[in-house]
Amino acid sequence: MKVIEHLLETVSPYLSGANALDMIAHIHDHDRWSSFDRHHEAAEYCVSKLLEYGLEAEVLTVPADGESTYGDWIVPVAWDAKSAKLTLLPSEGRGEVVLCEYRDDPCSLIVYSKPTPPEGVKAEVVLVEGGRRAEDYEGIDVSGKIVFTSDSARYSRKEAMKRGALGLISDYLPTYEGCRPPMELPDVRLWERFSTEKGGWGMKKGDEPCWGFVLTQRQGQWLREIIKKEKKVVLHAHVDARFYDGTIPVVTGFIPGRTDEEVLINGHLCEVGAMDDASGCGLAMEVLRCLNQLIGEGKLERPRRGIRMVFTYECMGTMAAVVEHPGMFKRTVAGITLDSVGGRESICRAALELSHNPHAQSSFTDTLLWLILKEQLRRGKLLVNVRERDYVRADNIISDPMIGIPCPLLIEYPYTFYHTCADTPDKLDPEKLKWIGEAVAAYVYFVANAGAKEASWLAREVLFDAHRAMMDDARRAVNEGKDLRWLWRRLEYARLRYGTALDSVLRLVRTGKRKVQKELKALKGMLDDGVKEAFRKGAGMLGVPARKPLRRRDSYKERASRFVPVRKVVGEFLGTRIPDEERDGWNKMCERDNIKGGVATRALYWADGRRNVAEIEELVECEMEVEGVRLLEFFQRLEGMDYVRLRKEGEG
Repeated sequence: MKVIEHLLETVSPYLSGANALDMIAHIHDHDRWSSFDRHHEAAEYCVSKLLEYGLEAEVLTVPADGESTYGDWIVPVAWDAKSAKLTLLPSEGRGEVVLCEYRDDPCSLIVYSKPTPPEGVKAEVVLVEGGRRAEDYEGIDVSGKIVFTSDSARYSRKEAMKRGALGLISDYLPTYEGCRPPMELPDVRLWERFSTEKGGWGMKKGDEPCWGFVLTQRQGQWLREIIKKEKKVVLHAHVDARFYDGTIPVVTGFIPGRTDEEVLINGHLCEVGAMDDASGCGLAMEVLRCLNQLIGEGKLERPRRGIRMVFTYECMGTMAAVVEHPGMFKRTVAGITLDSVGGRESICRAALELSHNPHAQSSFTDTLLWLILKEQLRRGKLLVNVRERDYVRADNIISDPMIGIPCPLLIEYPYTFYHTCADTPDKLDPEKLKWIGEAVAAYVYFVANAGAKEASWLAREVLFDAHRAMMDDARRAVNEGKDLRWLWRRLEYARLRYGTALDSVLRLVRTGKRKVQKELKALKGMLDDGVKEAFRKGAGMLGVPARKPLRRRDSYKERASRFVPVRKVVGEFLGTRIPDEERDGWNKMCERDNIKGGVATRALYWADGRRNVAEIEELVECEMEVEGVRLLEFFQRLEGMDYVRLRKEGEG
């Protein structure tokens, strides 16, 4: 559609990757300290820039009290850090060595560390290989000592503290295939946060606090050699920090439209990196600045819908904002999430990925954003490695059908410097930020100004996507040795998924809806024809008659088809309500019934209060491309924890 080309050409001279990078660097200056007082400074900076650019902007707040619960997320308690230092005390023939200090590298102090006494703590350090399992401590006395673990301090905290450890130090740095091989970053520290396993990351009310430090891998190797040589090594640790009931900032900026509907750009603040987290927010601010200038100068008309940005603490801040400030979301027709974008690919080694909506929220937005990214590639201003992927969780959790905002995600993950002290502004490419920003600006403005004409065009593009997907399934059936029943299931699933995406274009239509509905009816007829054609061709390639396979129903499926789950809890499923004493049994059930890798959340997303358990199993298996999923006991247990209500088929 020519309007996309026109939008990209209009935006390009006005959008500055350099300005985006400058704002990212300023946000990073505050957030890299991982202290809530500095997070509020970052939020105030963002609002001051938005106001400077003539936008409506404010900082809202949600609780940071360690107990307020939003959906399945529990917000962390607020935490401020002032100073921290870890020192290797002298011994015979060796002097004192400062191992790390918070003021030099904020990542040296584990986030949510408790304070030490004012004079600090002096204790022997003990090596533990691993640290998160009870067996890692067999034969090792850590009581009254500092545990030096080769594992994550976050996951080692509980077992170490059970055994009386005073604190932890860690030189753990995870590897990622393709972008972070072992020992590639020997002088880099991991960004670690102490955290419970319930309700998302961060410390909650009632959690036993601990203090801890992070060493580089080079330091860790050196210290291990010292310990092996000297046997008894003593450290001094000092931490000045505090926990308190505080707030999480929610930054919002806004360009008014001609109606009360809105389009959203969202993401998160409050993390240590320039790429993860500051890049999404800084780029969103530049997109709003650019569009506001173009509208103000009359180069773009004021759009039908307003354009809003919302940036806060990842996931739990977003869920809290949805609940505490519903007015910002209830009129949103579509969104886009920006998370970790603009990295220099030569050193970050991550492609730009478009993460689709969960299939239960299939939408035109995935098709539109992909078309815009392809048009950017065609224009040839910059070579960017771009690809599509299935749904991955970030602040796009608002695409939960219970919230109802279709929201594709742009993300570069994992990357070389992910969650480390080396995630700094110099790792970002201003030209790539500009390239992505142009695409985002075109996307949000297109959706903001779209009407019946654009909806009709998008519906046809969705249908093209559907036809491509169905023919791909037919080819896969042959190339991967699938049977006719597999192909039938895939095509019926495509009919449902893309039918939902076709209907989603009606979100854009306020006038002329009847005409668009008539066009959609015709397009759905073409979708049905496409299913039949793909099935016929696939059967021909398989060398079997194109006959609908018989449905297989055993006694379990008969039982599962009698129950319809009705959701009672909004948002991503985290298992927060599972009692500790029942967790082992829960995990065994999930292993037995193949409820792994996002199956639980997808199952809840498909639970619309009309589908029965057997139908949901079928949909989840198709979306996740897995087999043998059984959800009846899963939903029965969820009912006992008040996540859902199970009604019998046919009941109200």
